[in-house]
Amino acid sequence: MTSKSNFSEFSKPFIDSAKAVFETMVFSKLEPQKPYLKTDNISKGDISAIIGLTGTIKKDNITKEYKAMLVISFPLDTYLKVASAMLGDTFTEFNEDISDVGSEICNMVMGNAKRDLTPMGYTCSMAIPSMIRGKDHSIKYPANTLIIVIPIVLAHGPMFMEICYKED
Repeated sequence: MTSKSNFSEFSKPFIDSAKAVFETMVFSKLEPQKPYLKTDNISKGDISAIIGLTGTIKKDNITKEYKAMLVISFPLDTYLKVASAMLGDTFTEFNEDISDVGSEICNMVMGNAKRDLTPMGYTCSMAIPSMIRGKDHSIKYPANTLIIVIPIVLAHGPMFMEICYKED
């Protein structure tokens, strides 16, 4: 299998995991829209949670190393509403109390996806999630990775999930 053919299989657990996390933690259903290929490093949101993943994939008695990254980006208004729903309080501006909500969500999505990737032949080592804020902020993706953006609609507003994947 090629890196591109594995990408589709690799991505599905992240979408399923995000749906489960948002239903249980944010009390909102996700409606993924049509994915598209990302061609730049500029975030689609004002706040992005980022987590890396490395490991191996074994298919047809061939083992390859891979690098991947999950980015969940929120417009500020969506982030405030998601944080409010998740924490059971009302937030109208970004502050220290909600500064790690995105990374917690990203970590849960990655953890659940990791569980589902293991029986598919993937070993997984997760990095620690990080956050980036600011309009039109840049995200540093691993070199030569395929990056797919999945726009998502939820009751709290739009958000974007980006998954990048590369086999070495």
